[in-house]
Amino acid sequence: PKYVSLITLLAFGYVSQGQAQSPQDPRLAELADAEGCVFPDMPDIPDAAAATMEQMVGTQGAVQVYMAESNALLECLEEIGENDDFSTEDREIALSAYNSVVENQETLVETWNDQRTSFLESQQ
Repeated sequence: PKYVSLITLLAFGYVSQGQAQSPQDPRLAELADAEGCVFPDMPDIPDAAAATMEQMVGTQGAVQVYMAESNALLECLEEIGENDDFSTEDREIALSAYNSVVENQETLVETWNDQRTSFLESQQ
């Protein structure tokens, strides 16, 4: 996948960390609907200090599902961003949303890995 310069596109943050992903820009919502792009819900990561083994295992599965679904979203957004049939503005909206999804993936994985490591250390 291609990464668009975040310097150019930082102003287009569509998704808050740790919250459900959905297009906040009405035009992005229209593009997503028209092209079948689905914004998956980002799973909540439990606090390792209070989590049970069941919660951690369930969260691991939820993170894996989210990553698969968000990778499909990235492909969809990339197709819009590279399609000359869309206006330059629409392609920029899609590519900036793409960058937001990548950023959310990175944040989610980092948070999950930190909590998972803390949990495993507390079990020893």
